[in-house]
Amino acid sequence: MAMEEKKVYVKDARNGKGVFARKKILPEKVILEIKGVFLTCNEDDDIDEETRNNTFRYDDDLYISPGKDIANFINHSCEPNAKVVKKNKKLFIYSILPILKDEEVLFDYSTILARDDVWEMECNCGSQKCRKVVKQFKKLPLKLKEKYIKEEIVPDYILKI
Repeated sequence: MAMEEKKVYVKDARNGKGVFARKKILPEKVILEIKGVFLTCNEDDDIDEETRNNTFRYDDDLYISPGKDIANFINHSCEPNAKVVKKNKKLFIYSILPILKDEEVLFDYSTILARDDVWEMECNCGSQKCRKVVKQFKKLPLKLKEKYIKEEIVPDYILKI
């Protein structure tokens, strides 16, 4: 059984399907690797909306489309308990906070939207801190951007693009 299958599972969630912890996950632990097909910015323009909505920014010109892989089902929250980390040329979902058994794993989609990303989404995360719209990292409130940078919640490569 793969690492992500042991730690998490997919089930119905607030916004469709979601990824949930099979057991308690401590902070700063790898939850899963984001696997899939690499797409360029140009290819991203030509793909269907569902695929585009579920891609992960990888670098200046590449995105990863997880397809039917478990990463496809990770939902957004304006109060995330997880983050995207790039390590050894791979993308991972890491825990930020303790995630309890059967709790949904959530990351802030804005943390992987660089200056040149035009994708936006109406937010329905249910958080008390909900921003109502998910958009580029640079458009987040200043205090939140500073917090995300200080706590290393936004990947370095997003800050450089």
